[in-house]
Amino acid sequence: MIRSVINFMITAWLVLLIVSCNKAPEHVFNVREYGAPDDTTSMATEAIQTAINKCNASGGGKVYFPPGEYVAGTIVMKDNVTLYLESGATLFASQDTNHYKNDFIVIKSDDSGKEGAGETPVFIYAKGAKNIGIKGKGTIHGQARRTYEDLKKVDGFIEEVTHNARKAGVEMKMYYKVPPFVCLVFLESCNHVTIRDVSMIESTDWTLHFKWSDRIFVDNVYIESSLEEGVNSDGIDIDGCKDVVITNSIISTGDDAIVLKSTMTYPDFRDCENVTVSNCVLTSTSTALKLGTESYGDFRNITFNNCAIRNTNRGLSIVVRDGALVENVLFSDITIETNRKHFNWWGNGDPIWLVLKRRYPESTLGMIKNVNFKNIIAYGQGTSKIEGHAEQSLENIQLNNVQLHMFKEEYKDKRAYDGFHAHDVDGLTLKDVLVQWHGEPEPMWENAFSFDNVTRLHLHGLKGAQAPGSQGAFIKLNRVMDGLIEGCWPENDVTTFLRLSGLENDDIYLNDNYLMNVSKRIEAVDGASRFAVTEL
Repeated sequence: MIRSVINFMITAWLVLLIVSCNKAPEHVFNVREYGAPDDTTSMATEAIQTAINKCNASGGGKVYFPPGEYVAGTIVMKDNVTLYLESGATLFASQDTNHYKNDFIVIKSDDSGKEGAGETPVFIYAKGAKNIGIKGKGTIHGQARRTYEDLKKVDGFIEEVTHNARKAGVEMKMYYKVPPFVCLVFLESCNHVTIRDVSMIESTDWTLHFKWSDRIFVDNVYIESSLEEGVNSDGIDIDGCKDVVITNSIISTGDDAIVLKSTMTYPDFRDCENVTVSNCVLTSTSTALKLGTESYGDFRNITFNNCAIRNTNRGLSIVVRDGALVENVLFSDITIETNRKHFNWWGNGDPIWLVLKRRYPESTLGMIKNVNFKNIIAYGQGTSKIEGHAEQSLENIQLNNVQLHMFKEEYKDKRAYDGFHAHDVDGLTLKDVLVQWHGEPEPMWENAFSFDNVTRLHLHGLKGAQAPGSQGAFIKLNRVMDGLIEGCWPENDVTTFLRLSGLENDDIYLNDNYLMNVSKRIEAVDGASRFAVTEL
């Protein structure tokens, strides 16, 4: 028996030895050996690029950065090359505009915050490369700089918000980037990309931008930029890409944390499909998890799950402005903390926002359908909204087991009104959704749930009350047809359970709601008819 065990162990050892001997050794190209200086006063661009070229010519391998500090301009990735930054290695983006090659510029038409077509220099670049990566526990640092100046122009997307802030006496200043406006990593038309373990700090523009690429794997990365100053410094931008997995990452950015886009490089754009984001911790001065606003191509089969969002201006968002179809999107098992930020940032302290708009009057109107929010706990300061368009309703939107806790806004230009509001939707289901108000009430707070121009509305198991001290209702309906309200549990201090407003409500049914302590079960105002409602 003992001899058999020994023979088995010897055989297994021999097999492992044969396998290891037959395995091709990994090619490692140490940037120091190609002349990269370990200091921040000399440029390492040429040495790093030589190491990459040699690695590629040899069939691929690892370009190795030992502990130390390196400064470079544009670096071009090539097939089968992985940059490996050892723990203690920091690769700095040069602050000299002349160190960025004009051939490698990101063109982003209609990029918010830029005049016309934005041109952005790139630090680490690849186009058409396959089997590439950036790994290791080192750091890539963008050395971003900003200045705090008087407002130079009004962002059209938040024009009304800016006007209200000015009217409320808010200081009209914001942070502006200092050139060069470098994108830290831009990978275009690449296939099979792996980014793992690295830290990416203080990018001036978008930090990690994938464009028109497939088979992307991002795992255990750390991305950080100033929450107060980091304008346009998105964390991860998935732009017209397919088959993407982002996991186990921590991102804290002064703009969107993880955002899916479809930008246009005239006249081309790409769809964004098959994307999964999970197990991430996100903080953003704009939106934590977002689709849009650049939305020329379609978005489909998108999953965001098991994430923690904290101290963020907006939690979950889909913003379509350029004609895209968005379909089959799931947000699930997410905790959210949203807080209002400075007026110039997009976001209202709102946990959830879906909206359909036109960027320009001549823009194509897009579509959002088949979106599900499931198992969401949100603590926020803004109204969660599902907003279709007067010319195009959203379709099949569902909220299941969602908690919306409302808190007082910290800024004097108030924006919140209802706990949850939806308009221009065909097929809207809310099941086991809670709206709860906390602390001193705001003067604009009103209804727990309100709906305008909604058809096929199904409300089941709603809980909560109108805003404290307000004349609002638990549920307010205006121009709602084909509605079923059942199994709802308003709190004891609810005055009006259901308020009908306007002339166009019809075919609304109430069934098995707990209304023992409600003063007014149904109230009709502004020409509405009580007979639009049938109690089963």
